Amino acid sequence: MRLLIVDDEQFAVEGLLYCCDWKAYGIEEVLTANRADKARELLNDHRIELLICDIEMPDEDGLSLVGWVREHSPWTESIFLTCHSEFSYAKKAVNLGSFDYLLKPVDTDELLSAVSGMMAAIREKEEYESYNQMYHKYLNLWQQEKPKRVERFWQDLLSRSILSFGDFFDRELAGAGVGLNPEDQVLPILISIEEWSKPLSPRDQEIMEYAVKKAAEECFIEEYPGEAVTDKSGVLFFLLYAGGAEGERETKKLSIQRLTAIGKRFIQACQELFYSIVTCYVGSFKPLQELPGMCESLKIMERDNISRTQSVLLYLPQDQLLLSPDSNSEDILLGDLISYMLNGKRESAVQFIHNLAAKLEADPCFQGRHLDALHQDTLQIIYHFLQVRGINAGSIALFTDWTTARIRGLLQYRHWAEGIVSAVMEAEFERQEKGGVIERSIRYIQQHVEEEISRASVADYVGLNPAYLSRLFKKETGQILIDFLISVKLDRTRELLDTTDMPVSAIAQQVGYSNFSHFTKMFRKQFGVNPQEYRKVTKRID
Repeated sequence: MRLLIVDDEQFAVEGLLYCCDWKAYGIEEVLTANRADKARELLNDHRIELLICDIEMPDEDGLSLVGWVREHSPWTESIFLTCHSEFSYAKKAVNLGSFDYLLKPVDTDELLSAVSGMMAAIREKEEYESYNQMYHKYLNLWQQEKPKRVERFWQDLLSRSILSFGDFFDRELAGAGVGLNPEDQVLPILISIEEWSKPLSPRDQEIMEYAVKKAAEECFIEEYPGEAVTDKSGVLFFLLYAGGAEGERETKKLSIQRLTAIGKRFIQACQELFYSIVTCYVGSFKPLQELPGMCESLKIMERDNISRTQSVLLYLPQDQLLLSPDSNSEDILLGDLISYMLNGKRESAVQFIHNLAAKLEADPCFQGRHLDALHQDTLQIIYHFLQVRGINAGSIALFTDWTTARIRGLLQYRHWAEGIVSAVMEAEFERQEKGGVIERSIRYIQQHVEEEISRASVADYVGLNPAYLSRLFKKETGQILIDFLISVKLDRTRELLDTTDMPVSAIAQQVGYSNFSHFTKMFRKQFGVNPQEYRKVTKRID
């Protein structure tokens, strides 16, 4: 940083120049001037961050000079020096944005304290400018970005809005232009933005989410081609592609250690650049038709994770005790499938289907008529599940297409059965969460409105991951969870202002705000006036 001292008295200039070791305070160069016009020349020729300026000078007063500096060198912070303590001078100094106003003779400790404050303000301004440049970079990209055919394909696949078997799937895949074949493998990584370490408006948050998405592509695409995709429920995935036999060989080279290292680097970058706390949930390579199930398993991992954040977490199958393909045919009963479904064990149900298909494929006596019977028996199980759970089939996307599709082979049956079973179980899961979790969250907030509660404490109460609960709350209520929490607290504040004579500071403490300044700011934002003004107005009306 550079410092410029401007004073028409040479003795005063030298006193400031040699009052301390400026380099020890991080000031690399100190320039001096005894006239305002000389100071302007130096400011035009050099980038000067700090200005110490005398107000009374014969050719031009310091107030006029700093007014010029404010217009032509806006990055410069200034301190005024004067022999007079007149209020008019101080008022003008404040109006010009001067950092401080000191009386001569200046105490060295007081001057150094003021300069240190100026330097801290400059660094904060530089950090903000750096953030602003990065922000506008991603703002421009975000504004230019158009919906992609590839992303729409992945969104439809993950939401099971397309039939993921047979000719249906082949046509959708070819039309999307993804560059993959049906037998290719994909590894999903769920990227959960747990929270923002800096307050952001909804629009700025949307832009920063886009920045996180692009950063994921930059980090993970070093190893494989892939795509960052936000699914229809707002969950961000990065999908690593591995195509064909060559791709399968390459996947084996991707060590867990390497993938974890990439994930940690990405998490660190998100924290430093985008003010976001991120956790990565890494799945395993799956054929395209099995990808929705893998992604749903990662969502369950995120939902149940309430303790480990800013980590790279690896997926492990929940049920290791399922039937193996070598089990006897007598041990494989479709009754087990409905049992898994009714108990909410989606992964177990899917694994059962895989094992059943593998066993029947190895059975030389298995024929087309057996496949038709298996198909019909599975449909009966689906309808039974819907009836027991009281689910309207019309609420499930593409349900008619699922139930009327023709099955031509065990591989198609496996993909079809996994898809329809997962779709109806997901419908049941969403129905349960819509009521219970959201109602419990709202009730907890209302009952603990006079405590210092947070999004994390609400999530801990209902036993869910905070990021997952926030998405669910927004989806079902249309409100952001933290905004709802603040709104309930401020409504309680208004009630106490109307019905009690408690001091405003005591009310702030009672509703869980330990920072009175923040409390006042939030109240004004909600109601347009501060708490004291609100109470005066309501008392006058009464």
